[in-house]
Amino acid sequence: MPAQANQKLLHNEGPDSPEVDLFEVYDVVLYLGIIDILQEYDITKKVEHTCKSLKNDPLTISAVDPKLYSRRFISFLEKVFPEQI
Repeated sequence: MPAQANQKLLHNEGPDSPEVDLFEVYDVVLYLGIIDILQEYDITKKVEHTCKSLKNDPLTISAVDPKLYSRRFISFLEKVFPEQI
């Protein structure tokens, strides 16, 4: 998937110099692989979710119900790859 990466450059100007943000833009190629479709959400995953939920936020751990996981994953992709107008 072709894309562009932006890197903000640091500048060491004096305290009286105007604030100007400079960026370098690079053409990049992104490779995306999804392997979680091979996991079944069975009793072991439910127990894992319960145990991890005692220590961490239940919505941020990896062992969650597939419907929640898919919504969270799509939301993440939409943030990383915003729709181009």
